[in-house]
Amino acid sequence: MKKTPGMMELIAAGWRGVTRYTGTLFTVFVAQSLVALICLVMLSQVFASVFAQRPMFDEGVRGDLIALVWAARYGSSTLIASAWLVVGVALLWSIASWFLVGGVNAVLLKRPEGRAATARQFGAGGVNTFLKYGLLTFLSVPFLVVVLFVLGMCATVAVPKMQYALTMPQLLAPLALALLPALFLLAVGWTVLDYARLDLSQHRDSHELGAFSAYFRALRLVVTRPLTIGHTLLGWLVWLAIGVGYSYIAFGHPMLGAGGAVTLYVIRLGVQLLRMATKFAVMAGQAYLHEQRTAPPRTVEADIVAAAK
Repeated sequence: MKKTPGMMELIAAGWRGVTRYTGTLFTVFVAQSLVALICLVMLSQVFASVFAQRPMFDEGVRGDLIALVWAARYGSSTLIASAWLVVGVALLWSIASWFLVGGVNAVLLKRPEGRAATARQFGAGGVNTFLKYGLLTFLSVPFLVVVLFVLGMCATVAVPKMQYALTMPQLLAPLALALLPALFLLAVGWTVLDYARLDLSQHRDSHELGAFSAYFRALRLVVTRPLTIGHTLLGWLVWLAIGVGYSYIAFGHPMLGAGGAVTLYVIRLGVQLLRMATKFAVMAGQAYLHEQRTAPPRTVEADIVAAAK
């Protein structure tokens, strides 16, 4: 076992990854932004066809909650259809992310030099790990079921207390009880998935490791090294802080008209870019920590493939 890096080393590795492969970061960001923009245009067309001639909806958008509720009741079928549209786009994006994450992991592990080499490594990494990443996603479903079960159990205890809350502390304490255990388990499952993907990206050429073995190897790493979970949670906190900072700055500054809509969209793009850079930095730190692990045992098949090369 190699020397175990600390949190500061992971943060430094994340910063190096972001500054070195800024082009890769922007490529993934542009892909995500295009998908989000297409979804936004589709939703705007659906809402415009139903609510454009309804003054009550305009009042609801301006802050009248009662008017918004009545407008929602009128267009409930449209809201349900829009929700399914968002779910479908999110599902398609999650499948596309198997390729994108595979490409990013390949770049962070192989560290190619130059744009052409980086592009080739990105494409090869995404293609070679696409199906295995999909299998990993299905392997993580039981863990997600456990997270939902814990969330339901905690919610049954917290919701009755929230109904009688009179102050913010009385409201936030049960809310934290309902969410924090499930969020912690979700962070564990997310971290296991990240390190399993790194294992498959690193050993994809020799076929040393299958998705099933990579998942349980990553699970053992996360359980034995709390640093991995702490690193993921730190990334989540930075991601949350970006959103809170944006909300604080935007509060009390309404942006009306076409110019305000464009300005708001540009600001939102900046927030999304910062959040994606945070995720990219976390992935770079995870790749650095992954390199310090012992390699999985070689199989007979891997030795044959290596000899053939």
